[in-house]
Amino acid sequence: MVKVTDEIKASLAGTKLVFLATSSKNGTPNAVPVGAFKLLDDETMLISDQYFKKTLANIKENPKVAVSYWGEKGGFQIKGTVTVHTNDEIFKKDAAWVKELKPNLVAKSAIVLKITDVYQVKPGPDAGKKIL
Repeated sequence: MVKVTDEIKASLAGTKLVFLATSSKNGTPNAVPVGAFKLLDDETMLISDQYFKKTLANIKENPKVAVSYWGEKGGFQIKGTVTVHTNDEIFKKDAAWVKELKPNLVAKSAIVLKITDVYQVKPGPDAGKKIL
């Protein structure tokens, strides 16, 4: 069970954009910028889908993803397994949250990432090192 640290929480809170990387079953990669994301708790991240096409197709074939970011307070790479929610309480909360963020956006699905690994992305000798 991986739990993010206060440093990781602070760095994510100071970030406006993350990059979500997926891969199809045959290994074709895809990476997209995402602005609607947040930690649900110390082990789980929510990524809201408004425009995913290739990303959603990849997730349905291969639920393992990576999120990478760098913001005002540093950054990390977070890896894990995702589930897609389209008609449940998680999705309803996501849709309401997205409307608060930007009233013109419409959530198509809520992607819930169960965090399994966290890696350092800061330049230097520990770049790429698994920290959780």
